[in-house]
Amino acid sequence: MSDGSAPLVVREDRGVVALLLLNRPAQRNALRYESWTELSEHLAAVAEDPNVRGVVLAGAGGFFCAGGDLKTGPAHGSGPLGPAGRVEHAQRVMEQLKAVPVPTVAAVEGAAVGLGWSLTLACDLVVAASDAFFSAPFVARAVVPDGGLAWRLTHQLGRQRAAALLLRGNRLAAPDAAQAGLVTDLAQPGAAIDTAVALLGELAAADPAAVEMTKRLINSVEAAQLAAFHPLELAMATVAQQRSAAARARGAFS
Repeated sequence: MSDGSAPLVVREDRGVVALLLLNRPAQRNALRYESWTELSEHLAAVAEDPNVRGVVLAGAGGFFCAGGDLKTGPAHGSGPLGPAGRVEHAQRVMEQLKAVPVPTVAAVEGAAVGLGWSLTLACDLVVAASDAFFSAPFVARAVVPDGGLAWRLTHQLGRQRAAALLLRGNRLAAPDAAQAGLVTDLAQPGAAIDTAVALLGELAAADPAAVEMTKRLINSVEAAQLAAFHPLELAMATVAQQRSAAARARGAFS
């Protein structure tokens, strides 16, 4: 934690499953720079824990994540990439999330917005409550999609469907996201975490080495394309964050 207050990410162990909770419920779990740092620390610990057979990523207070915290600003550091420092940090942590040797599941209640949506799609599986939704209101905030979201949605949905979500900021209801292949399992409202934990409990019966090697195969398919995409995303985010329109949009949330 950055200031001696409550931790921004909390770990709870549910048997062989590590539940990582984004822990800013009053801010709908909006992500600060320090949120990514704490998540990274938990992921490193999980990767070294032989008792953990799966990870569930969720949000406290019945809401997954409202995206990046606009009130704290995106900048970190004074270098040329400082204006989008949080984007670069998020990219690294999401790569770390993908590299965890055990299955990872995002459990979405309420909504996953902006960078929060990017975070769900970095997990191996996504469980969403049937009344949850996803959205990417970047353009409305005078910035660009980050966390690999433009690549993932275009790759999985095609150009036009991705454009409707990214340019227009259309909401995507969880059942529609499931139909589009962006959600793997639907749960009753309030039951996303329990459903995700149960799913991982079933997967824990599988041979762990086979699970890890299968994850490596899946990750290798997109690794090269994302490696080329991330620098462009960071450059666009850096330029966008320095524009006066983005500053005005951030000010509207202060």
